[in-house]
Amino acid sequence: MFDEDSKAKFALYLAVFLTVLGYSGRYIGVEPLNNQFFVFAVWSFVLLADNLTYRFKGNSLLISRTPEFLVLAAWSLAIAGLLELLNLRLGAWHYLNQSSDLSMRWTGRALTWASVLPSLFIVDEMFRSFGLFRGLKSKVFKIKPGLIEGFYTAGVALLCLALAAPGFFWPLALPAVFFLAEPLNLRLGLPSLLREWEGGLPGKTLRLAAAGLTCGLLWNWWNWAAGSGWKYDLPSPLSEMPAAVYAGFPLLGLAAYSLYSLASYLRAGKTWEETAWPMPGKPPAAAVQWAAAALLLITSYIALRAVDSHTVKMFLGWI
Repeated sequence: MFDEDSKAKFALYLAVFLTVLGYSGRYIGVEPLNNQFFVFAVWSFVLLADNLTYRFKGNSLLISRTPEFLVLAAWSLAIAGLLELLNLRLGAWHYLNQSSDLSMRWTGRALTWASVLPSLFIVDEMFRSFGLFRGLKSKVFKIKPGLIEGFYTAGVALLCLALAAPGFFWPLALPAVFFLAEPLNLRLGLPSLLREWEGGLPGKTLRLAAAGLTCGLLWNWWNWAAGSGWKYDLPSPLSEMPAAVYAGFPLLGLAAYSLYSLASYLRAGKTWEETAWPMPGKPPAAAVQWAAAALLLITSYIALRAVDSHTVKMFLGWI
């Protein structure tokens, strides 16, 4: 319907509008703009970063692969909902000053969850367009069964520790996701960082880690500036070092990539990436895909309600 240049201009104008609206509302103290500042900040950033990528290399996720962007945002919402349900056990974070208006609260929360994966992967693509870690080579090695078994063992052990004693070990759940998802991706023929390592190509791993750290810094800044937000409940040994949370964001970039690659099994390995990765073997039946979509939609609804009941510690109303 629109060519890419038209979409790029519209996305840029929308980003500027959201930036002006969000930041002016934040600094003047106008509600609900101040309360929902994070939503305006993160989505204006997503639009601007994607636009910058398009200007640098002539294509980008949102502008050139719009359907994939929408699928990614939907999966981001669903995966974030699953993590919120896991957080009911881990107690890793809680929310403060949430709007007392249900529609506003859920809309803001859903838009926030839907921004996580697009933020990470668009920043990764932006860094790639800048040439970051381009052409970087490492030693080629063959992935042996022992390494795969070690990944599974580490993943199960870390996840069990996190679930058994979350007050001390909840940060271990993040590497557990990576250690469990990566060997599955390799086995199923899906996009895999292990396969990149095997080929002596560490660039993608380093870019994803850099994207995770970049987004983490920005997310926490916007969270601090917003009228509502979240607070991490760090384990006792780390409670006196709030900056320790930033150490987890590079790993978040890797875990997010691995988890979304695993989810791409339902679409025969098709992901947000510019180059297609055809999955060997027969893809899941359409009925399985629709059932998974319905399950994730239901799970997202349950997560929204569960957060209100168990994770929000303070609601806020205004005149």
